[in-house]
Amino acid sequence: MKAYTVVVGGANMDLLGVPKKHLKQGTSNPGKVSSSPGGVGRNIAENLVRLGQTCCLMAPIGDDANGLFLQHHAQQLGIQTEYMVTLAGESTSTYLSIIDAAGDMQVAIADMALIDQFGELQLEPFLPHLQGAALVVLDTNLAPHCLAYMMQHAPQQHFFVDTVSVAKATRISPFLSNIHSLKPNLMEAQAIAGTDFGSHPSKSQLLELAQWFMTQGVQYLYLSLGSKGLVYSDAHQTFIAVASVPLESIDIINSNGAGDAMMAAISDAWLLGCDASQRVARALACAQIAMASEATISPHLSPYFLTRMLKENPCIITPLN
Repeated sequence: MKAYTVVVGGANMDLLGVPKKHLKQGTSNPGKVSSSPGGVGRNIAENLVRLGQTCCLMAPIGDDANGLFLQHHAQQLGIQTEYMVTLAGESTSTYLSIIDAAGDMQVAIADMALIDQFGELQLEPFLPHLQGAALVVLDTNLAPHCLAYMMQHAPQQHFFVDTVSVAKATRISPFLSNIHSLKPNLMEAQAIAGTDFGSHPSKSQLLELAQWFMTQGVQYLYLSLGSKGLVYSDAHQTFIAVASVPLESIDIINSNGAGDAMMAAISDAWLLGCDASQRVARALACAQIAMASEATISPHLSPYFLTRMLKENPCIITPLN
């Protein structure tokens, strides 16, 4: 059987509100509201398929119209959906976000109670498939009992983890020694590590933070600094990488999907056998492709387009140690 990736995480409908002009608080804003398939896990799976990988999605959906739509849409994309689980009598998860005119998310409401019910009962029949994957991508929308079950029953697996949010990032704290590759942003990383370097840490503080994760058993850390680039760390090196030509604010249409694209790129690059600098470069390039798209998942993402981006916009790497 061809090597495949399993993504375990959320699948939901995304509702996105975009104002026509400057976003004003406390009042109605003229603008546009759209709906699309979403969920961190589902988004990563779609990005992986667009990058040419064989990908299976393990995610709970409700037995409603939104659940059926998500499953059929994933099938049309080429995502393998036989491991999506329908929970009877439940509504499919929904994520509502409002972005400003610059494309930055200002507020969001996540109706994700469904995923808290997803765990051992649903995963046990698929355990051999989970154990046999080339790698498994997880997001921390998953309940702690679900994360614990997978770590316990697939201890040799390569787990790639997206920490999703500050509120949920610490769910992975008990399992850091089980993690192959971890992708938090700065605030999520500090929540896990219990540090408070603020939003503008020094290089020495970034190095301290990265090395803390190494001491906890994480093999590879990809610490997103947003527009300031990406900190990479492993047992031998720590460096900051930035795109040589950063996106201008005018070119950023929607930043919501940047992290999901980055996680997919890291996983794809590992499967392709890329070295550290190549993995980081591909992660930054995929994030830029995502931010330049109105849709959360760029319809332009492909191996060819990514290769072109890498040639046009190489990374600048600065060692931290």
